[in-house]
Amino acid sequence: MTITELLETASALGPVEAALMDTARSLQLTLSMHEEATRRYEALARHVDRSGSPLEDDVAEVYPSGSFAIHAAIRSKIKRDQHDVDAVLEISLPLDTKPSVMLDKLYSAIVNTNDERYRGLKVERNSRCVTVHYSDGVTVDLMPVVRLPGTPERVANLFHDKLETGESYTKEVNPSGFASHFNRTVQVSMEFARRFETRRLLVDGQLLADGHVLVEKAETQLMPTHLPLERKSPRVVALQLLKCFRDKRYRKHGDHMGRRKPPSVVMAALALDAPLGGFSLTDEVLAIATTMRDAIVAADRRGGLIEVRNPAHQADEFTDRWPEDRTAQQLWAADLRHFVTELTELQRHEFEPVRVKRVFDDLFGSALADHILEEHAKAQNHSILGGASRMSSDGKLHSPAIGRAWGRAGAKGGVGLGVGAGLIVPARANTSMGGWIPPE
Repeated sequence: MTITELLETASALGPVEAALMDTARSLQLTLSMHEEATRRYEALARHVDRSGSPLEDDVAEVYPSGSFAIHAAIRSKIKRDQHDVDAVLEISLPLDTKPSVMLDKLYSAIVNTNDERYRGLKVERNSRCVTVHYSDGVTVDLMPVVRLPGTPERVANLFHDKLETGESYTKEVNPSGFASHFNRTVQVSMEFARRFETRRLLVDGQLLADGHVLVEKAETQLMPTHLPLERKSPRVVALQLLKCFRDKRYRKHGDHMGRRKPPSVVMAALALDAPLGGFSLTDEVLAIATTMRDAIVAADRRGGLIEVRNPAHQADEFTDRWPEDRTAQQLWAADLRHFVTELTELQRHEFEPVRVKRVFDDLFGSALADHILEEHAKAQNHSILGGASRMSSDGKLHSPAIGRAWGRAGAKGGVGLGVGAGLIVPARANTSMGGWIPPE
């Protein structure tokens, strides 16, 4: 692809699409963050299994779960690079071990130590896991399970013991099975990857007018267990954006305070039911939000609570703790309705910084809203310097070359045309949304 074609692709994105891409980039874990998270939960497993530990020689295996296992983990605090890591500890204890005993042993194995790496760290004994809080704000949740014999691979008992209420039981789960199902279900979108990559290069100033592309940063190199953003599924990236929206709502809004937020695994499972959004991130995120909202509304109209189960193991119910009542699900449905309305309305306007700032501040938080305005300004500047766009007397960016490029694609039946923010914007096309793109 020539430098002109790269610039045209990057500059042709609609203003909302580009803003969502820039927001998504800010949420990603870097390669170094991913590697450090892996080192931490593996080190914790070794620590729990150490000589003298209450669980000495009882840790059979440790593996990532939740969002970390489907490449959908996000930074929980953008400015401090904070994020959460979920890991499963397979423990070689009898199946009839009391949940309180299991969780107390794991807690004790972490806190009762002379190891300076863990002395002074905050450690919480929760109802299903033990959480270790590191000084940089990163948390690792260790969930102990015991494998169930005679069942599919990695099906296990989870141990639930809530100290405040005395509630105690075991639950059949298969987090690894869901992660495998999710990663296997989503497909690849080469066009989505191309657009994301060119947007990144444009914003970072790596598309040069002399026809060269600067060497990519080390953080974007493909690693076996770390997926850079441009190689992720648009469905996964859209899910990350919705998780960021959820976290902001339950952190900042008074009527949400103290309530359990919708679990990420419930969101991920419902996301698989959403219609394809093609290579448009905006279409993807709206499709997932609408699907979630409609599923909740349908259950609520029947007078009950939404039920979501692990598609890889039906005995594993994801909604066993949320929603706890109809008010909880109605609150999240209203949030999703607000999200869809605001984003859809924003699409109808040209890129107006004040409007974009207001909407993105509301949906994702002020730090991300400020960041995407900065990214937009850098992209505009690099587009002009690269010759893909020009500033007209009315203050808008125009790119005739982009119009010709997309016009040719439309004539071939690939992409339709629409106009926004003074640019030619590709409309939605029917392509598969996807998983990750393997290295060439």
